[in-house]
Amino acid sequence: MFMKKYIFRKLIYLLLLAIIFNSSCADPEDYKQFLEGGEISYTGKIDSVIVLSGKERIYIQGLFRSDPKVTKCVIYWNSKLDSLAVPVERTDRTDTMKVIVPLAENLYNFEFRTFDADGNASIPVYSIGRSYGDLYQKSISNRLILSAITDEATGDVTVNWRDIDKTLGAFATDVIYTDNQDKERKVRVSTSASNSILEDYKKGTQFSYKTLYRPDTLCIDTFYTAINNQKAVFKIDKSSWVASADTYEPTGQMPNGGPPSFVIDDNPDTYWHTVHASHTTPFPHWLAFDMGKEVVVDIVELTSRSDHLNADFRDFWIEGRNSESEEWKLYGVFFLPDVVGPQQFMLNDSPRMRYLRIYQLNGGGEPHSHLAEFSVYGSFIE
Repeated sequence: MFMKKYIFRKLIYLLLLAIIFNSSCADPEDYKQFLEGGEISYTGKIDSVIVLSGKERIYIQGLFRSDPKVTKCVIYWNSKLDSLAVPVERTDRTDTMKVIVPLAENLYNFEFRTFDADGNASIPVYSIGRSYGDLYQKSISNRLILSAITDEATGDVTVNWRDIDKTLGAFATDVIYTDNQDKERKVRVSTSASNSILEDYKKGTQFSYKTLYRPDTLCIDTFYTAINNQKAVFKIDKSSWVASADTYEPTGQMPNGGPPSFVIDDNPDTYWHTVHASHTTPFPHWLAFDMGKEVVVDIVELTSRSDHLNADFRDFWIEGRNSESEEWKLYGVFFLPDVVGPQQFMLNDSPRMRYLRIYQLNGGGEPHSHLAEFSVYGSFIE
């Protein structure tokens, strides 16, 4: 294409020159006006541009493949009101541009032009990039914990995690704790994992955790949530507890069902059952426990009767108090799903109490209620 334009212009030039030469009234110097400006010269453009996002910065890569005359590349943004000139020092016919541009949080449209020593520019190359900052940082949150329970036999702590929304880029949580040799350990937990094990955990200490985010797959920086602290709890010994209930069946469910003491015997095959042989008592029902001394309660664990899940109680309150003369204080409203096995319910702010009550508001249709096991995870107050 270039050669065709060149030949065409040469023909026009020769034709005009002939006309001027044969015209007695024309000035021989007039032909110079047809040469003003000359040929337009372009430098080779930048190739393979990649714009990577970052924390209040953007990382740009590109290749200079074809033109050894290129001496710089100018990056424009903000409608060309802002720019950055990047020198190009060529050692061979292929070179790479790698540059980090500090930029406030925003979406940017970039224009790239290369220049030679004479100021000749390339055709533009366009790309889009994003910088992240405080707005994104404020939108992310730490992963929530369901429970962190100490295994009394091994000393290890099992942390059970809640699911987390990954659409903002959450990919892992870092957990830092102290082991029995007073050494700091760090465990990285994928957001796809539902639990993690903290081995050789030093009893009585807290662990800290923060969640890691990468807002997109091209981001060069990792964002972190604020650090949360969590204590590991253990299952409170129930051997000296006293259980009571609003009602229980003394004969009709024996030998496996009946008195409230069956819910603290660590046997899921036995259960408490409300009275029904002589008469029935409608909801609400309740189970109460005297734990013998004041306890920091973090988690209440309930195990339903496995052979009659749909006849269990549903909505319930967890209440507590420190003496029999006090009124019951409400510590949470919960729902008991029809699930086989232990289910854990975490109390906010780890309340202290000696007496605890499960106040059952309704059930699955029948006036009866029952429960196989009841446990508490927390710590004694020294």
